[in-house]
Amino acid sequence: MKVFWTAVALLVAFLLQSALTHIVPRQARMVDLFVLVLVYCGLVGGETHAMLAGAAGGWVQDVQFGGGVVGLSGLTKVLVGFGVGLSGTRFHLTEPGARVLVLFAATLVDALVFERLASAFDVRIEMLSLGGLLTRATLNAALGGVIFFYVDRYLARRKRP
Repeated sequence: MKVFWTAVALLVAFLLQSALTHIVPRQARMVDLFVLVLVYCGLVGGETHAMLAGAAGGWVQDVQFGGGVVGLSGLTKVLVGFGVGLSGTRFHLTEPGARVLVLFAATLVDALVFERLASAFDVRIEMLSLGGLLTRATLNAALGGVIFFYVDRYLARRKRP
């Protein structure tokens, strides 16, 4: 069942990111919905779940939203997913403040690792400014915090008899 809900979350992230790209192309770069999925998977399911969700989301992101090398976002998101999943299993990250902080940090690490990998493979990418990077991290953290709250609330309601 976990695989099904992860696939649904990735599909929703794909559809929303595609819609944002068509409606507001420049502003769509300011949010990365695939990071939200992999962070939630890492916090709830551990590093393996986050790595698999990150790989799938990264590949979809590369194929659909144009990457110079298919798999670069996938590799980046696997690394970030491993880190988030490992920290999620080692530390108590169930409080909303801790989750928002993890989302903020994961978004920053995702963008920075992607930029470093792109330069290592000599792939030309459009880099975000420091302000753009902080804006993306803040938007992801705020949006993810709200989404995580409602998803957790829904799941808790389903578990009650």
